[in-house]
Amino acid sequence: MNKKKTIIAAAILLMIFVVGGTIAYFTDTDTKTNTFTIGNVDITLTEAGWDALPDTNNNDIPDAAEDMMPGESVTKDPLINNVSTKNPAYVFAKVEVPCTTIVAPATTSEELFTYTVNAGWTELTTAQVACTSGGTATHVYYYGTNGTLTELAKAANASTPTSTTNPVFSSITLLSTLKGNEGLTGNKEVVVTGYGIQTEGLASTTPASVWSNFS
Repeated sequence: MNKKKTIIAAAILLMIFVVGGTIAYFTDTDTKTNTFTIGNVDITLTEAGWDALPDTNNNDIPDAAEDMMPGESVTKDPLINNVSTKNPAYVFAKVEVPCTTIVAPATTSEELFTYTVNAGWTELTTAQVACTSGGTATHVYYYGTNGTLTELAKAANASTPTSTTNPVFSSITLLSTLKGNEGLTGNKEVVVTGYGIQTEGLASTTPASVWSNFS
């Protein structure tokens, strides 16, 4: 075979390789899988002092909270606990107090119970809802002082929650200015609700801004 025929044969052979798909290239691929765990926020609200009060009638109303007289006080100590072992939290407490109408010396709407807020808690005044006749007054407190939220650390383990330093308050007192002609009847309820939220990734950590995530 002469040189010209050899070149032609080589070209034909190369075309066969291309058409037949027999040309190979070096290739490589790699995959990396990242594993994440998801945290959580988990709080509880406990009232150890209230729960320890005798209840001889077994009606879930302590004896000290039955047939109360004006000016009389009873233990009530709502405490918020972080039971999450994953994440710290900022916490809030909402207290809803029933209102009553006082008819003398002037007709006004007053909160039926009063209490003293403990150190470590601050009222969020922008969330207050005043008394209306026959309605409910609402107060929101944040765990912290001077406009700064206090972080409630994550729990060391499942059986040892991290608690706020103090209960929101330690006792409540029936309004001392009540009179017999103001016609209070039926059971009256003070409702305390605890709220918890993550401390990381918030757009703002001012108490009002953080509370807005709940409302």
